Amino acid sequence: MRSSLALRSSGTTLQTRQGSNNWSPPTQRRERLPRNTRLAPQAAALFPGSSQPEPDKAGTSSSSSTAAAAVTKSLAHLWPKVSWSRYHLQVLFVDQTDTVRGRLAAGLFERCAEWNGYGRALYPWSAGLAPTGPRDIHAISKLTALMRGATSLEILPRYFTRPPEAFELADLDRYDLVLALDRSVHEALQGSIAEEYPPGPDRDYYMQKVCLLTTFSHYESDAVLTRRGGFALLPAQLSYLLRDGAGGLAASKAVVDIPSPDLASPDGAAQWEAVVAALIVSTASLVKYLVDAYPEDMPHYDPQD
Repeated sequence: MRSSLALRSSGTTLQTRQGSNNWSPPTQRRERLPRNTRLAPQAAALFPGSSQPEPDKAGTSSSSSTAAAAVTKSLAHLWPKVSWSRYHLQVLFVDQTDTVRGRLAAGLFERCAEWNGYGRALYPWSAGLAPTGPRDIHAISKLTALMRGATSLEILPRYFTRPPEAFELADLDRYDLVLALDRSVHEALQGSIAEEYPPGPDRDYYMQKVCLLTTFSHYESDAVLTRRGGFALLPAQLSYLLRDGAGGLAASKAVVDIPSPDLASPDGAAQWEAVVAALIVSTASLVKYLVDAYPEDMPHYDPQD
């Protein structure tokens, strides 16, 4: 596959990135997937354990659950089928520059996966359509603010200290799911696929891999997202941010395009809080969606075989 491709909808060039992918079977150290590793689209239908889970509606009132069910049903066709045939899933978050939103989404996704016992099976990463160049003094100042905010959320520093990476079409083979942070990114990704592949099974296979992240925001009920105790979907800190911050859970679920916060503006803190809350909703629901998709009849994984 070519190492660069012009995006039809944005005019951005997809550049080659060397080894941005980290994954491993659940009991092994993460290894970078070779760039020439491809997954035949035609083989996807043959994978065992591909499924589309049903959302958990437990704990909702009759009126709110009816409304939530209607929204869920209207979005269900946008949720892709995923295969656990390799006993792990690799997820890529894509924004414009791979500076804030995608990295924050990947960090929150990992924290939620770890909390639910899937930290060794769900592997996130991030990339951008047009990564920024070398950091200047303003970028360094922004990085400092990002690191402070990420630390308060218990996100690993590596998500914000590594160099920006560019999305390339080969990532569609490396990752099981590609999440766009806003509709413009989603359209750009779909446009690049349409240019590369003619109508047919290959195009359909890659198209269904690319999703708008916030379509998962309504997968889970409010009760599940804010549940406390041993069966909580989120750590107490993140659950608290949903209940009491950024206008509440309803405002976070209403977000369609995740905005990029301007940390230098007078209301930079409020913008950051709103972005964090919206990403908590969507990434936590995405984790639950992928966990629910794990087939009950999957053979036991044995690293010695």
